[in-house]
Amino acid sequence: MTAPHIFARPDFLPKEPAIGERWSAEHNRYDEGVRYVYRFGAHELTLFWAAPTPVEVVGLRDADVEVGLFSYGPAAFLLYKVKNVCEWSDASFNAHLVPEAERELPNEVPGDRARLKITLVDAEDGIVRARRILSLDKVMTQALKHTLREQMAASFNRLIYDAAVQDVHARYQDSDALAAVAEVVEPALG
Repeated sequence: MTAPHIFARPDFLPKEPAIGERWSAEHNRYDEGVRYVYRFGAHELTLFWAAPTPVEVVGLRDADVEVGLFSYGPAAFLLYKVKNVCEWSDASFNAHLVPEAERELPNEVPGDRARLKITLVDAEDGIVRARRILSLDKVMTQALKHTLREQMAASFNRLIYDAAVQDVHARYQDSDALAAVAEVVEPALG
């Protein structure tokens, strides 16, 4: 067994809603979906599920999680699978989609493990139902770092990004097919 990884504390962390609190004061209902961003020194995956069951909430907190990365032009896809909770799913992303004031790039050195924070929000009422922090493997940490840095170094056109996302979803039947061709697929730790 390896020693636990100690994460460096960022200088500023905004107050996060606790379990049972509204995810955002601005909204009380969301479309079902997923959001991935890198900000405040961590990778954040927010799942908006309609009326998550108690089994899904417990599973998200405790079950094994696998993650993957697939890139296609200006679009990249964080793939995720929660054992006995959800099959492979994906969240498309580009660093330019994060508001400029919150935009930052990972700076982990080779050998470091990044944090992945997963938050489950009930899409019907906006309440946070579960949260979990995992450690990404060293290879996934570097793959995400390089992908985000390449995105920031490139110019961004929202229409081209949207077309790339649509093309990937048209080419691959589902997220299982996308995971089969991903550049990296690894278990998350924790």
